[in-house]
Amino acid sequence: MDRILKGAAVALALAAAALLPVAGANAQAKTKLRIGHVTTITAIAGLGSTKLAETVKALSNGEVEVEIYPNAQLGSELEMVSQVRLGTLDITMVGSGSVAAIEPTFSITELPFIWKSREQAWAILNGPIGGRVLSLLEPKGIKGLGWGVWDFRGFLTTGYDITKPEDMKGRKIRVIENPLYVRTIQAFGGNPVPMAWPEVYSGLQQKTIDGVETNYHGMTDAKLYEVAKNLSVSNHIFTATVYIMNMKKFQSLSPAHQEIIGKAARAGGETMREHAAKANADAIAFMEKNGVKVVTPDPAIFETAVGPVHKYFSTLVGPDLLEEVKAAQK
Repeated sequence: MDRILKGAAVALALAAAALLPVAGANAQAKTKLRIGHVTTITAIAGLGSTKLAETVKALSNGEVEVEIYPNAQLGSELEMVSQVRLGTLDITMVGSGSVAAIEPTFSITELPFIWKSREQAWAILNGPIGGRVLSLLEPKGIKGLGWGVWDFRGFLTTGYDITKPEDMKGRKIRVIENPLYVRTIQAFGGNPVPMAWPEVYSGLQQKTIDGVETNYHGMTDAKLYEVAKNLSVSNHIFTATVYIMNMKKFQSLSPAHQEIIGKAARAGGETMREHAAKANADAIAFMEKNGVKVVTPDPAIFETAVGPVHKYFSTLVGPDLLEEVKAAQK
């Protein structure tokens, strides 16, 4: 009887030992990815990246996990785009204007007054036109996963109102590091100053810039209203964002995991869209409550000034895309 029991115990031990390499292999097989963005985790971008990470973990049953690095911990938007391209960062969520640094076609989303409504912008970007634009990144070593939203933009300035383009004459206005933004401010008569987002607060505080052009929620998220007290709700540009991933890293995943990453990016973008309009409206109200003077200029006055910007974009990437986007909104 003892021999039988001992034999059974040995058999059980051998069976358990046989399972150990499998368990170890499963532990090693877990894939961890990193995503970075420049705003706080509670901002619109943070909500999107959180949704992406949660969706990836749920759909992969924990086989893939995404670690979030907010607050520009990994660098500016342009730096993170470069990191994704090099493969030192897996995923980033940035404004599409920053992606335009490597593929100018992405500036289509940033053209002043190109979109008639946020609803039409979202529908077109998530349709065939948006899909074609995303695919342009693949030859550059980047997988375009999907779109997000920061919504409309305005001007926050120090000590003066902007109600017409002439009010910007000679003023130093911070813009993202994109030629289209530079040309837009020039068309309005201002002096554009390309500047990374983490530097904007001190730039306003130290008077090295006279104002900033960005989305309203971004103004409150970075507490810019503490150092600039004049807000112009111009809504001259609608900002889309892009989830991008290093192509080699994407291709290293199984087809099932690739599909999950795509679904998660779309879920993150949809979360951003759901929150963006209200977040920006709440931000405007919050700034006004906290001593910021709010003006709402007639957009038509600004729209008449941006013809040269549209012409520049048209010559940069060809007129067909521009006309296709306009036709899709008729």
